[in-house]
Amino acid sequence: MSEAVRALETISPYVAGLYAPVMEELTATDLTVLGELPSDLNGMFVHNGANPRFLNHEVGYSWFDGDGMVHSIQLDDGTIVFRNRWIRTAGLAEDIAAGRATYVGSLAQPRAGKRHKNVANTDLVYHGGRLLALWWEGGLPHEVALPNLNTVGTFSYGETLKAGLTSHAKVDPKTGELIFISWGTRAPFLQVGFAADHGRILHHVPVDLPGPRVQHDVGMSDRYVCVFDFPMDLDFKRAGQKSVGFVLNDERAARIGLLNRQDLSKPVRWFEAKPCFMWHLSSAWDEGDEFVLVGVRVEGATRVDKRGRIHDDLPLVDGEHRFDSHPYMWRLNTRTGAVVERQLDDAYVEFPRVNDDYICSGARYSYMTAIPTDEPTLKGTALIKYDLQTGKKQTLRFPQHCVGYEASFAPRAGARGEDDGYLLNFVTNESDLTSEFWITRAQDIEAGPVARVKLPQRVPAKFHGRWLPANLLG
Repeated sequence: MSEAVRALETISPYVAGLYAPVMEELTATDLTVLGELPSDLNGMFVHNGANPRFLNHEVGYSWFDGDGMVHSIQLDDGTIVFRNRWIRTAGLAEDIAAGRATYVGSLAQPRAGKRHKNVANTDLVYHGGRLLALWWEGGLPHEVALPNLNTVGTFSYGETLKAGLTSHAKVDPKTGELIFISWGTRAPFLQVGFAADHGRILHHVPVDLPGPRVQHDVGMSDRYVCVFDFPMDLDFKRAGQKSVGFVLNDERAARIGLLNRQDLSKPVRWFEAKPCFMWHLSSAWDEGDEFVLVGVRVEGATRVDKRGRIHDDLPLVDGEHRFDSHPYMWRLNTRTGAVVERQLDDAYVEFPRVNDDYICSGARYSYMTAIPTDEPTLKGTALIKYDLQTGKKQTLRFPQHCVGYEASFAPRAGARGEDDGYLLNFVTNESDLTSEFWITRAQDIEAGPVARVKLPQRVPAKFHGRWLPANLLG
């Protein structure tokens, strides 16, 4: 470990070991495969995450602040290619020119220095013939070329994108529309955007909020777009606080809002739920008069609560946000206004994913990453497949000392059902810091991976990925 990493680790554990950045961009083809690559799986798995080119020693560094780097595996009739490339953002170019990190961390106090660097490190979405890298705070997406992963540049939808595009934008598989949110600290504090697959923004719809809110994900069904007003507040008055603080106000209800997709002129209809926060939702659908939402609900969402008590019993996402996520379901009755909510399992989970073909029309299966609570950071030790109809679950546990990242679903060629395909993810052994790419049959995850690919370098812990079938690669 370098002296620079040792110094920064005293502030953030998200820069060493499993999380340490890699500095070499590779293209590798001579890879060892344990098991057998499926003959009915051709395309490319892409996964985005934080990989800081330079390490900033200022207070306020967060896991979310690292420069975006995409890692990929391309499968083509039995051949396999590994690639990794930085996303060449304007902020990264500034840092390279200066030979150092020129931005302070996102948790730094106001006026601490240059901030809000668009690192394009959070998510990836394929829309309108382009692979776009997204940042959780918004800003312009960055187009990434396929299959070489070179950065094309920012993409503004022909100058029609007005307020940025936040990570977790979702493509409606029926209409081809991209639905996304933009959020900020000035009114309007939230907007919902609709982009056509021909490369233009169709609508920007302002959402009336009482003030700025931390936003991360957006949901959709055939009839509605789902947005949130969580009781998460900034805390600048905490004694001895050297970074931006957050606190969950458990005296204020969480609000779930529905925007009518058939009539965007109607105001968002709000439904009150128990106080909480949520980073990631799984899927949503319409069921009679009900809008059904599945996600991972966070109850004790901050390190310091409203009463000033410190909670250090669970992992921290970035030093301030406390991990406390369980699978959860909300049912919003659009006729009566009633809300029925329930926890689906006692397991601690994050990074929920579904077969994206069913993301807004009733996904039966949700694939989530199990997170142990005896670590200071988020480390996946298993994948859990939830059957939302029967309540049953299957579990794939990673080997001892191994950590798995979010899994993406890939339908196999000729798939005949929602779970007829594979789960794809990266797995790293913390003992020797070697990484593998795993392919697991989604219909029987307890049988373990059908193929494990030994990778030429470690893949740092990452955020979100996506499967791209071969016909999208050109």
